[in-house]
Amino acid sequence: MARDTSTPADPPSAWLARFAPLIAPGARVLEIACGNGRNTRLLARLGAAVTAVDMNPALEPLEGVRYLTADLEAGGCWPFERNAFDVVVGVHYLWRPIFPRLFESLRTGGLFLYETFTEEQFRIVGRPSNPEHYLRTGELLTLVPAGWRILAYEDGLTDHGAFYQRIAARRCAVKNALPPEDVRLCQPR
Repeated sequence: MARDTSTPADPPSAWLARFAPLIAPGARVLEIACGNGRNTRLLARLGAAVTAVDMNPALEPLEGVRYLTADLEAGGCWPFERNAFDVVVGVHYLWRPIFPRLFESLRTGGLFLYETFTEEQFRIVGRPSNPEHYLRTGELLTLVPAGWRILAYEDGLTDHGAFYQRIAARRCAVKNALPPEDVRLCQPR
């Protein structure tokens, strides 16, 4: 498993912050690989009911946060029911075998927010060094199930000098249906 290189003082993921307005108070959120809790704190401030999972979660007492210590790469029984969450969040973590489980855990209409390193990050920066921990060009688009609504996708250099793929997708009952709450992301501010 890749090591969390962020610190508790670091701001939350800019990708997560961008789509935070789509997370309603009380939304059931699964955050995998929560690490030191920098993204967990943002989700808690939104009033979400967060299940934060990590091998070594921060365990910072936050209202609305349930911590689960688990090794998602160990296989075995998936600890969550189908359609249990309104939002699934993953930042700087990649374990391809759990993607089908993540998708099954998201209810119809739910929001999938994910970002992690790309192969360009390795070629230029040299980490993560394990090829299982970075995405190939365009790979994240292929992992999201067909028929889901892609709200946004990025693949490239971020403003802080890292190479990521990022996706925001909604599990739709009807192909290409854009829910009203997503329309505001498309409107000029």
